Amino acid sequence: MTYLSLSVADQIKGRFRIGGTFYLVVHNVDQEAYITIHGRHDKILLQSLPDLPFVQSSCGQDQIIAGDGGVFKIIEAVDNPSNTTVSQTIDTITSNDTGLHLNGTIKFTNCQHIGYSFKLQELSEKQLDFSIQLGIAHDNKDHHRIIFNFKSNAHEDFYGFGEQFSYSTLKGQKVPIFVREQGIGRGEEPVTSILNDPSGVFGDFAGGDSFTTYCSVPQFLSTDNRSLVLHNSEYSSFDLRKDDRVSVRLNATLLEGRLFQGDNLLDLVSEYTSYSGRMHLLPDWISDGAVVGIQGGTQKVRKVIRQLQHHNTPIAAVWLQDWCGKRLQKTPNGVEFKRLWWNWESDDTLYPDWPTFVNDELRSQNIRVLSYVNTFLANVEKKQSYRNNYFLEAEAHGYLVKDPSSTSKHQTLIISSGTDFEAGILDLTNPDAVVWFKSIVKQHVYDAGVSGMMTDFGEYLPYHSEKVSLHSGISSEVYHNRYPQEWAKLHSELVHEIGLEDEAVCFYRAGFTRTPGFINLMWTGDQNVAWDAHDGIKSAVTGMLSGGFSGFSITHSDIGGYTTISAAPLLELVRSKELLFRWMELSAFTAVFRTHEGIIPELNAQFYDDEESLAYFAFYAKLYTSLSPYRKKLIQEAHTRGWPLMRHLVFYYLHDPIVRRITYSQYLLGDSLLVAPMLAPSMSHVKVYLPKEEGVTWRHVWSNQSFTPTGQDISVETPFQRPAVFIKEPRQDGGLLDEFIAFTAEQSNA
Repeated sequence: MTYLSLSVADQIKGRFRIGGTFYLVVHNVDQEAYITIHGRHDKILLQSLPDLPFVQSSCGQDQIIAGDGGVFKIIEAVDNPSNTTVSQTIDTITSNDTGLHLNGTIKFTNCQHIGYSFKLQELSEKQLDFSIQLGIAHDNKDHHRIIFNFKSNAHEDFYGFGEQFSYSTLKGQKVPIFVREQGIGRGEEPVTSILNDPSGVFGDFAGGDSFTTYCSVPQFLSTDNRSLVLHNSEYSSFDLRKDDRVSVRLNATLLEGRLFQGDNLLDLVSEYTSYSGRMHLLPDWISDGAVVGIQGGTQKVRKVIRQLQHHNTPIAAVWLQDWCGKRLQKTPNGVEFKRLWWNWESDDTLYPDWPTFVNDELRSQNIRVLSYVNTFLANVEKKQSYRNNYFLEAEAHGYLVKDPSSTSKHQTLIISSGTDFEAGILDLTNPDAVVWFKSIVKQHVYDAGVSGMMTDFGEYLPYHSEKVSLHSGISSEVYHNRYPQEWAKLHSELVHEIGLEDEAVCFYRAGFTRTPGFINLMWTGDQNVAWDAHDGIKSAVTGMLSGGFSGFSITHSDIGGYTTISAAPLLELVRSKELLFRWMELSAFTAVFRTHEGIIPELNAQFYDDEESLAYFAFYAKLYTSLSPYRKKLIQEAHTRGWPLMRHLVFYYLHDPIVRRITYSQYLLGDSLLVAPMLAPSMSHVKVYLPKEEGVTWRHVWSNQSFTPTGQDISVETPFQRPAVFIKEPRQDGGLLDEFIAFTAEQSNA
């Protein structure tokens, strides 16, 4: 039997209006049928393929396997003609003032069929909502998946999907949309294979792969000036491997999404972020100096501050993640290091008289304090001293996620984040739990005078409902990706409730579609203390630029990286002084200049190790501060327009094929600074690509040499304290770069 991929009822012909701007055209020529959806200026926004149904369904279970520490491995069921619909009909089309409704069936080779509806509704002249509903009945209840196909072309590049750390354009890839730990290595060898070895000491698939990320969003922008986002939170994937098509695969029977059209990519970001939410303004104070990450207690903090002040280092805040105390942990091979006690009160041993230290001592020096909170609560019965055991309190009140298979009294779901490191997860679907947790954070963080925190995690919730019971009854298949979004919402609500929305800074690593509308700072999570492009300094740049396409417009990374491994002779990852220095250079041209000592501080080079390191840190803290007027303008643009501070060059040079494939080698800070960070060891030059552009030059800030952009590479010297940075001329910054220019001129003449 021969099947037509798409067949249309005889009475359905021509053009069908969708509101005032959009319209749909049914094409049916020589037994080849397809549809096109047109937007402004009659531009085709979406087109089906003549040889492929635009709506399909398949059966079979995807495997989403959970390991320890928030890692997941995804194995999709294979979609083939034996389990996937092969043809589609359009039987009726009805319309009203703003929308259009298509009905038909999708069929299998055995003639079994499923009804579907495809709805389109105009929201504005640049935004179109759409949905696909399958009519699942008892005899086809296993077909719980929708596949949505539409046309692409070999020259269409795709950006976004949240923070993607391995690729800029995702053309040619299949992108899974799932929030999870990003893994350690992510393709860098031998570290990834060692961490992914199920028989090894690190556990199953802890190394991750090219698509493991804390921040995953079912959204893209394309160089055809169109964007798509799914409203769904169930697991989905975007298959961009074939030149002529996009296939969106969703584990649900109702797919809901939105299409956007833009005049250019920045306009498209603005349209998209009007849906996702735009990041809140960062307070001015954080742009006026370094955020200094220190661990070790009151005396250590005082000592490091004195060292920094000796070098006249501008300090905006100290970030004291160990304010809640530290506990000894061992790696599987016996290496000892310290983790935090996840019990959200100050530790009397490390920080006695915490409020006085925060308010009277540090704030009197105009130094703010940032702390640390995450989504977990650990039982602190083994802690040397504590005032409250919030795990037991939460468990007794039913504020933690439950495991329906557990035989324990409270059925608390216990997660593992390493050997002898277990905790419960706050159930954000329980309104009483949210109110209770807010009261703890208010009492122990904000009432103590703290100005914000690293609001960590959000990706650990198991995916399958048989392993999770949530207070609201929502399935974890729906809620897993939403969890970090709700975590951000909790903290946004809290700072507004206590009137600190213009003061507090909370920075996140996990995110989903609507997260940007609840936060004022993102960070890229845990990179290895390494140079590589998979999980080192290069990947941090790729991730920051990628997030900018998905609304994560104000972002930064840990200076020096985080993940440190001491497992000789098997594996060693230790931060060198050179890597630390180059990461300082990079971070001076991001939203926030913040250090991290890493997971094993004593093994890593630190900015306070010696006079050279302290002087180098002071230099870049001053350079970062000199950019404050310009950066504040970019933060305002991020808030009002959704534009990222760090911008991939494709925003401005859309049709340049070299620009489209830039990953980490260079970026624009706003529209007036071109930055090409040094991201390789033992090198003294970088290559910088200057896309062809008439009427402008790029002036190297250290030498004052101007370069005409002709679409060629130039080679630029990059000794320490002389990163490759260029100002666009004629200047377009309105004088906001004057302080930066004065600083670089002074240093060049020193």
